[in-house]
Formats: sequence, C-alpha cells, structure tokens
Amino acid sequence: MESELKVNIFNIMQTSTPSGRTSEDGSPAGDTILNLICDNWDKYEKITVYFDGIAQMTRPFLDEAFGKVLEKHSIDEFNQKLHFPDASDQIVKDLNGAMKLRLKIIKAAQERESSTDGF
Repeated sequence: MESELKVNIFNIMQTSTPSGRTSEDGSPAGDTILNLICDNWDKYEKITVYFDGIAQMTRPFLDEAFGKVLEKHSIDEFNQKLHFPDASDQIVKDLNGAMKLRLKIIKAAQERESSTDGF
C-alpha cells in the first residue's frame, strides 16, 4: 500500500466553483472525485484533498464527491483516510453539512429497509 494520494480539486475540476453530481457531458463533476477516492481507497494509507483555488462548491457536488463515500465506508474510516489540510472554515462547514445530510439519507434508507423486511 502506498502512503498518500494527493487530490487537487481545482486541477481536476478546472474551475474555482465545482458543481454537478455526474459528468454526463464528459466534464468532471462530483462523481469524478467520488470515483477517484473509491478507486484508490485500498491503494493508499491516506488520501489528502486540496482545495487551493476553490472559491465555493455546490451542495450536490459535495454530496456526490464526499458524502457518498459514507455509503461504502463508516464515518470513522472516512476521518482516518481523508485529510483536508488547506480547507477553509467555509469549506469545512460545507463538508460537514454534506456529511450530515448523507448520513440522514443513509439512516432513512436503512429504516425503510428494516420496516419492509417484516412484510
């Protein structure tokens, strides 16, 4: 296992305001970052994400890129693997909001599954 994967959001997205869930038209979107993280999860001890040059990210982008990681890995695994050394206070706030929302979505889906199991 290699030690660190460095992910520069601006270099990948080519904009200071990343948006969009999926890259249907071929341009990078949230799923681009999600796939990069998930494809390299077991190959690196840590994944460091840099936001240099990023002014703002939309909630759908953040949910797709980072929130959906929680569908495959626990919040503890997320916190141990992913590092955001240059995230501004606003980016941290936005990331936390996206994580909380995704956790609620996951919990609601689990509750729906368990309530239909009895039928």
